[in-house]
Amino acid sequence: MRLLAQLPVLLSFALSWCSVSASSAHQVNRRHGKRLNSDLSVRAPGDVDMYKRDYPNSRFTYYADGLGACGTTNQPGDFIVALNSAQYSGGQNCYQTITITIGGLTAQAQIVDECPGCPYAGLDFSEGLFQYFAPLSSGVLYGTWSFGSAPAPAPSPTSTWQPPPAPTTTWQPPPT
Repeated sequence: MRLLAQLPVLLSFALSWCSVSASSAHQVNRRHGKRLNSDLSVRAPGDVDMYKRDYPNSRFTYYADGLGACGTTNQPGDFIVALNSAQYSGGQNCYQTITITIGGLTAQAQIVDECPGCPYAGLDFSEGLFQYFAPLSSGVLYGTWSFGSAPAPAPSPTSTWQPPPAPTTTWQPPPT
């Protein structure tokens, strides 16, 4: 009878011990997969060369350049751009070189100004840069650009093969 009276206490103790053991085992497994801060790599600000990113289908317009937000005065013939405000980041990208491709033509330009009216990934070109791609009367162009001065893409293959000309001969059969 005495054993029966102590049975609830023993069962309570056994169940408590099992739940503590199970939660401790769970904690060990949980800590095993945890990453330390030293395991994570962090890219330095402005380091865009390692992780090249293209901005396809970007909107390009042109503007009358002059004194830019980066602090330099430019001429219409300079290959320069004004970067949209979202990516301008208070001048963090001033004087970076970008590569622009439109319709098979590629050019490099320098960021020297901010374009508050441009959409994200949009650029304003100097008149000279815009005219490199199309006449000013086009008004708006669409293309791809990326940070860095990447080499121009390989040209599309063109076929220079032509069928051989029809054979010509002056041979005449001998008279019979």
